[in-house]
Amino acid sequence: MNAFDPTFVLGQSEPNGLAANFERPLYVPATPLTEATLCDWIATSLAGERIQYHQGLLLVDRSDANSPYPSKERQRIHAVAKRAWHACELGLVHLVSQRVEPFVFRYIAVRARMTPNASQVRKQLLTTAH
Repeated sequence: MNAFDPTFVLGQSEPNGLAANFERPLYVPATPLTEATLCDWIATSLAGERIQYHQGLLLVDRSDANSPYPSKERQRIHAVAKRAWHACELGLVHLVSQRVEPFVFRYIAVRARMTPNASQVRKQLLTTAH
């Protein structure tokens, strides 16, 4: 810890107090996300809100050769991951992962900043993701 660490001023009794106050709950959708659902969430979410867009191992789950998923599901996983990456490149979200167990991760998008309106965000997101 150092003087630039915001948790430094809290003292030893509350090392994680600041982070706990600012971290919003993780939204885990009841059904698998689609690109459209992810774009809608990004457009309407507030800065700091978090959504889980996949759980597993993206490298394997998107693979034609090694994925346990059928082709259509692999395509959905790949499309959502690409759209999340595109939103990250636009500065709309931060992408993080959290290890659940060996070879299983939660892939999370955290809303990065506020933008003027939802329609402008949707327009940005609907541009071709590369």
